[in-house]
Amino acid sequence: MNEFEAVVNVKLKDTIKDIKAQTLEQAVHNLISVKNLKCRVGSRYSIKFEAKDKKEAEHIIKTIADEILSNSVIEEYEILW
Repeated sequence: MNEFEAVVNVKLKDTIKDIKAQTLEQAVHNLISVKNLKCRVGSRYSIKFEAKDKKEAEHIIKTIADEILSNSVIEEYEILW
């Protein structure tokens, strides 16, 4: 078995209103003057696991991201190795 590590970044799709990001933008503006501030809020997951090869590792992490970490209706994700 080989050890793999992946990072999964999950965020709302661009077409979904990001209330947390709007709150963050307002808080930043209340603290300091920033021009053209645009925020998107998401989640970052660091996952270490074992698999027999890269193909199996990709299948495992994609299944985790699809079934547990994200809601495909409103979110999208990217996997970084």
